[in-house]
Amino acid sequence: MLCFVVIILFGFLYTYLFSLLSANPYMLFLWFPLGFLVSVLMFAIFCLIFIWLMPFSKQDNKLKHWILYKLVNFVLIILKIKVEVIGKENIPNTTFVIYGNHKSQLDPVLVYSAYHKILSAIAKSDLVSVPFLSRMMAGLGVIALDRNNDREGAKSIINAIKQVKSGKNYIIFPEGGVKTRNTEHMVALRAGAYKLATKANAVISPISIIGSSLLSENTPHKASKVTIVIHRPITPEEYNDYNTTAIGQKIFTIVNYGIDTQKPNTLDFKDVIPTEVGEDLES
Repeated sequence: MLCFVVIILFGFLYTYLFSLLSANPYMLFLWFPLGFLVSVLMFAIFCLIFIWLMPFSKQDNKLKHWILYKLVNFVLIILKIKVEVIGKENIPNTTFVIYGNHKSQLDPVLVYSAYHKILSAIAKSDLVSVPFLSRMMAGLGVIALDRNNDREGAKSIINAIKQVKSGKNYIIFPEGGVKTRNTEHMVALRAGAYKLATKANAVISPISIIGSSLLSENTPHKASKVTIVIHRPITPEEYNDYNTTAIGQKIFTIVNYGIDTQKPNTLDFKDVIPTEVGEDLES
């Protein structure tokens, strides 16, 4: 909303400035659209400059994230995406790693909007070559993961673990990419993804994303609603007795429970009955 207000205010300002060029009232029909066109262009230039400069500030710079949060919500409005959040009270107050199902390339953006926290992510390595997106990723401390190169992938996870240990919050999707959009459910997992939390002794924040599988069809022509269910956080004391495969199976159960019921999980972690995973687990 703030972005719209800024564009409108500057639109009127530029219209007024253009009107000083001529006292002819009929020219207002030119100055008015021209003023708003210039306002939109200036806003776009500001966004591009902001994104380009992001890597020059600290990853957890609060002003940077305040501006980015406003821009993200502005983009979601433009794309006609409404984000509903269930379970805001479950957002941890300490360092955490988010795990959930993955059905859209916009999922990290939706989660960022839902949590309203300084977050970073593990992303596919091919995104690094996308202009401006790579600058934004660098500014947010996003770590590129090459799933086709085990050695480089291991280095990326080790780097991410160090970041989490230093107090940074991260998003990772343990399915290892968008496996299918035919269902909202989590259908696979890479058990090794849970090392990001376990090795850093961080809280696990499970989420269920409902509705993002339709974004590729709807956006931006048709309005979409995405519901994000934030489950009860899982502390290291709760998961320390389990290996990453067992943790992954339990998170798999929690995520799919949230998709089926649109309610946060309230069970203690030890009481969650693990579900058999469709795709082979990877360590």
